[in-house]
Amino acid sequence: MLNVTGDVAPGFGPVADSFKNNFDKHGDVGAACAVVIDGKTVVDLFAGDARPNMPWTRDTRSVVFSVSKGITAICLLMASERGYFDLDLPVARYWPEFAAHGKARITVRQLLAHRAGLVYPESKLTPEDIRAWTPTAEALAAQAPQWAPNETFAYHPLTMGFLAGEVLRRTTGKKPSQWLATYIAEPLGLTMTFGGDCNSPDFAPILPPRTEESASYPPELQVVAEKAMSMSGAYDTDFFYGANGEAFLGSESPGANLVASARDLARLYAATVSDIEGIRLLSDVSITKALQPLSEGQPFYWSDEGNIWGTGFMLHSQRRGMAGPGSFGHDGAGGQLAFASQKHRLGFAYQTIQAGNQNDPRAELLSQALLNCL
Repeated sequence: MLNVTGDVAPGFGPVADSFKNNFDKHGDVGAACAVVIDGKTVVDLFAGDARPNMPWTRDTRSVVFSVSKGITAICLLMASERGYFDLDLPVARYWPEFAAHGKARITVRQLLAHRAGLVYPESKLTPEDIRAWTPTAEALAAQAPQWAPNETFAYHPLTMGFLAGEVLRRTTGKKPSQWLATYIAEPLGLTMTFGGDCNSPDFAPILPPRTEESASYPPELQVVAEKAMSMSGAYDTDFFYGANGEAFLGSESPGANLVASARDLARLYAATVSDIEGIRLLSDVSITKALQPLSEGQPFYWSDEGNIWGTGFMLHSQRRGMAGPGSFGHDGAGGQLAFASQKHRLGFAYQTIQAGNQNDPRAELLSQALLNCL
């Protein structure tokens, strides 16, 4: 019998019901959900097994895939607020080599909205290139964009982390992992890192989807997807299988390999919209600008899934309702989701190790249950 552990404040019982329902009806095996409002934790739930015969605990962490992008965006917004760079000036002002092949005018903000035209590396990369960082950044800067920059957009599954991360490194001297550790994790008392030790006792490995989902695009776009998800050979093409291995977790990939718990993610996002023990990560001015829609509709690659992109964040949309208008955050492969809401001054996070398919409902069901409580 499933034992759901944790705490739920009065009035938030429907979130607990939805969380349990994800195990009963939607295949969850091990998962956690947390909500922080105005610095107070109102939902802190976990259940199932992190590994066979190893129960999930408050400290269990797992890779949350593209939830990473939202955290990297927060790092860049923080650095911009501190005057290291201007989001509305060209990337090439801070990274001159990036100007190659007509990329000179694209701004940092546009880059964060998936408008750079660098969805995958043209050159073959190795795990050593990823670990060394500079060869990956240099390869992306040197290549021609896959469309005229800023004329359209398409989701950058893995390259986004290196593109945004290099802007941060060039301007502050810190990669996202270092900024996260120094200015976010340590002050807020969080345990999260880009990459991690898959043998750590607090690490829960990802389980692949139980059913395979056939590609909904023609073979030539399948090739694009494989290059984008593997960084042109640096990672295993079987994404969920490779996610638990050294090649993926052994180095920093700021768009994809954050290892964190739901309670820490919720606390981090809450600190973007309210004070957490005197710490506030972002100003209202920065958030308001970041919430301006920049990319939506039919992308250059693949189909329109209904997402709306702001400055590095997924925004409230029909597909990702989150906590209604004014919400911002990011989902992650397999069902993960973390976000903040300005209106409700909250941070939310859901992590799961049982990967679902593209339209997996678990995070949305939890979001809707939360919204109904507010």
